[in-house]
Amino acid sequence: MKRWTVFLLILCLAVSCAACGEEEAEHTAFYYLRTGDTIAHGQADALIAPVLRDSSEDTALDDILQLYVAGPTEEGFRNPFPKGTYLLSTIRRDEMLVVVLSREFTTLDGIQLTLAGACLAATCYDLTGLEHIQVRSSEQVYDFYYHDYVFLDESAGN
Repeated sequence: MKRWTVFLLILCLAVSCAACGEEEAEHTAFYYLRTGDTIAHGQADALIAPVLRDSSEDTALDDILQLYVAGPTEEGFRNPFPKGTYLLSTIRRDEMLVVVLSREFTTLDGIQLTLAGACLAATCYDLTGLEHIQVRSSEQVYDFYYHDYVFLDESAGN
């Protein structure tokens, strides 16, 4: 009986150690605009939401943001950037991330520019921890600050 107990304890230990070796997948939050009736009814917490994508720490920031700017593949979300927008480069300067986008970005104005800036600021903040995102497109410069936007967490309840 003692042998079986010892054997079972060793087996449990071996199984739990094997599970420790498995790495959890890293996720990147890409913030996009939601589609559907919630926007039409003006529910602010429903305008922007994260889409989680698998990622790796080894992936370059430019590659991640190029994938982000290309837009969501999931149902219920839409790209806040104009069709054809693509990433040219990123530059990290002290406490600011400079994101250089193609000229299509300059066609945004008003609320569409604000929403695109909020989505980009939230995504870049999650990726880098930097609150100041500066977008350069053609010869235009746009500054977005993560703390300027209110992102409501759905888990807080309404």
